[in-house]
Amino acid sequence: MAVATLPPPVEIDTDTKKAVIEGLKKVLAKFQQAGAVDGAIVYQQIISDPHVLQSFIETFQAKRDQVDDIVRAKDGKPVRDESTPLICGVSLGQIQQLLVRTCAKKIFEADKPMETITETITKKSMFGLIKKTEQVERLSVDPVEERKIRELSRYIAFGWQLPLLDAYRSNLSYPQIIEIGEDIVALPSVAHIEAVSQFDAEKLKKAKAAVGADFGAILADRPQAIHGISVWNKDMYQFYRQTLGDKAWAFFARDTAFFNVCAALDKSVIKIFGDVLCYIAPDNLAEFQRLNIDKVEVLIVSLKSAFGGRLPQLLSIPSFSKDILRKQVDSLLHMTQEKDKLMTSFALTCKAMAPAVDEWLATLKH
Repeated sequence: MAVATLPPPVEIDTDTKKAVIEGLKKVLAKFQQAGAVDGAIVYQQIISDPHVLQSFIETFQAKRDQVDDIVRAKDGKPVRDESTPLICGVSLGQIQQLLVRTCAKKIFEADKPMETITETITKKSMFGLIKKTEQVERLSVDPVEERKIRELSRYIAFGWQLPLLDAYRSNLSYPQIIEIGEDIVALPSVAHIEAVSQFDAEKLKKAKAAVGADFGAILADRPQAIHGISVWNKDMYQFYRQTLGDKAWAFFARDTAFFNVCAALDKSVIKIFGDVLCYIAPDNLAEFQRLNIDKVEVLIVSLKSAFGGRLPQLLSIPSFSKDILRKQVDSLLHMTQEKDKLMTSFALTCKAMAPAVDEWLATLKH
């Protein structure tokens, strides 16, 4: 899964800000004239309502050719990417970032409760300075929450993040946000955010140190893998990563008890199992462990040949071990053929048992 990249940070001066706002208003007006945007929407709604802003961004991305006369590069040409500097001096990616952060700030501030406090106010009068104690209402300030929002805001830059603002804030702590850093943009959904929130900052730090540049890809694909990565040491992480490729994330998302079983396997055997380790039930793995390395390979290759894409379903069922697999393992244990001949003959055996496996599956469903 592709991971978004934050645009370069931008601080714009008053003139540039004015030019950006004027350009946005022109784009809004042109889309409204074309019927692509509700005619009642005004600029203030775009920067304060996340639904309106997200819709506006999506409309622009789908219909940007309609505003080529407004949105142009410094050389006057139409812009079809997010990084080319516009006439105003900033890129489309940076403008989107400014809009989204502004909207997020308004949303976060709107959630702040009001508190009534008593304070002493000094006022001037014709008789000099007068001190008066009175009650006033002001926005409540939580230093911890303020710090978290400030850090989080650094990583908000895209329209698709707008529906995730509440999940970021309610699920992630300040220490977690610090450890995740700009890889927050790798979390594409509320479910991903909730998954990564289950790991404290120390576990995130350990996993990040072990995986290096893979961290964003893991968050995007399967944040649950952080659990397993924090269990294994860095060398073993690299071994499984090289052996399983991107399927390693499914392996590392498994439970600790399964890892304890895998810890007893030789690396040569692990390579033979390959991605089977991402889905095999421990009971089925235990049956395979009764065989020597050559016969493990024979059984793995034969099962893949016979069942193809159905194999993950079969080997993930614990009862497959005693109902189906055990008989095949017992048979292999007593075979003395050379590996090549055994591979050929047992492949036929596994294909022949496919109807029986289908009947077995049917009984499970009932």
